[in-house]
Amino acid sequence: MIIPIYSGILLGLSLIFDGYMENIFIIATTIIIYYYITNYKKQYKEIFIGLIISYFLVNIFSIIVLKDNINQNIVDYDEEVSIKKETAVVLLYDGEDRNYDLSERANEIYFEQGYKSYGNMVYNLNKFKRYYENLGSSDFKDTANEIGINLKEKLGKDYKVINSYLYTKPYFENVIKNIINQGYKEIVICPMFITQGKDFEVFNERLQKMQLSKLGVHIELTDLFYKSDNLAKSYKNEIVGSAKNEDTDIGVLLIGLEDENNLEQDIIFREKIKYYIEKEKSTKIQIKLPLLENNKNDIIKSGEQLLEFGIDILHVVIPTCTIDNMHNKNLVESILQELDGPEIKFHYIYPKDKVKILVEEIYTQISLIKK
Repeated sequence: MIIPIYSGILLGLSLIFDGYMENIFIIATTIIIYYYITNYKKQYKEIFIGLIISYFLVNIFSIIVLKDNINQNIVDYDEEVSIKKETAVVLLYDGEDRNYDLSERANEIYFEQGYKSYGNMVYNLNKFKRYYENLGSSDFKDTANEIGINLKEKLGKDYKVINSYLYTKPYFENVIKNIINQGYKEIVICPMFITQGKDFEVFNERLQKMQLSKLGVHIELTDLFYKSDNLAKSYKNEIVGSAKNEDTDIGVLLIGLEDENNLEQDIIFREKIKYYIEKEKSTKIQIKLPLLENNKNDIIKSGEQLLEFGIDILHVVIPTCTIDNMHNKNLVESILQELDGPEIKFHYIYPKDKVKILVEEIYTQISLIKK
C-alpha cells in the first residue's frame, strides 16, 4: 500500500507543479509505477485505494504547506508615525500573476471554495496550470497598473494610488498595513468588481477580520460598476461599431458568470448593454444572454441558435469581469472552438476605452466621497 500511495503523491504533485519540478515528479512516478507493476502483479485494489488516499493527501499538503498564508492582523502598527494629509486610494482586484504561481492559485481556490478545496485543490490547480500552458502569460497586472497610473494623474498630488489584490501579490492586507504604518488615516478602497459576487464577499470578509476601526482609520468604499451607463455604452459602441454596413447581421452572446457574480446585478448590467444596443436602429443584431453555470452548454446552445439566424459576425462578450483573467480567456477560446464555422467571423469584445471609462468612474466616485 505504501508504494501506491507514494507514487500517487508524486503523480499528484506533477499535476500541480510546472517546469522542471513537474518533469522530476513525472520521472519519479514512472519509475515507481514500473517497479511496482513488475514486482507486485495484479494488486489493482491496492493501487486504486493508494491513488485515492494520495489524492487527498496532496490536496491537504497544497493547502497547509504550498498555499500562501496571509496575516490578517495588524500587529506591527506604529502609533507614533506622523499622520499624512493625503488620502490613500487602494484599488482592489481579484488578480493573477503574469506566470503560473502555485501558491497564489492555491490561495485563490481556498478562499473561493473553502472546505471544498480539500477535495478539489489538485483538480483546480491543474486547470489553472493548463490555462497558462495554453494561453501563455497573463497581462492582468499590466492593465491594473495602467488604471492606477491614469487615476493617479487625474486625482493629483493629494492622493496616493496603490494597486492591491485578493489572490496575488501584493495582497490587499499587506498593502493596507503598509499605508497605515506610513501614516495614512484617510483610505478609500475601490473594489474593482462589476457585481457583489464571490470575490467581493471574500474581500468583505477579509476586510472585517482586519478590524481597522480600532486603529482610528477612516475607510470609505466606492460602488461597484454594474450601475455604470458609460461602461455599458462602451460595450455597445464596440459591438455596433464592428458592423461594416447596415446589411451586416450580427449575433451577440452576452455571457453571465453565475458562479462568480451576484446574479441579479449580473443580469442588470447585461440587460443594460442589450438595451443600448437595441436602441441602435441602423444594424441588424440578435442578442442572447446565456449563463455560465457548471458547464458552458447554455452558452453553446445560445451560440448555435444565433448561427441559425444566418449571422455574418458573432461577438462573444463577458462584460461582468473588470479585467479579463486566464479563466475567461480560456472560456472564450473554448466557446469559439466549438462554434467555429467557415463562413462566420468571430470576435471577442473588450472595449478599447474600458480603462479610460473605469478611471473616470472611480474618479467621479472618489470626488463625491471627498466633497
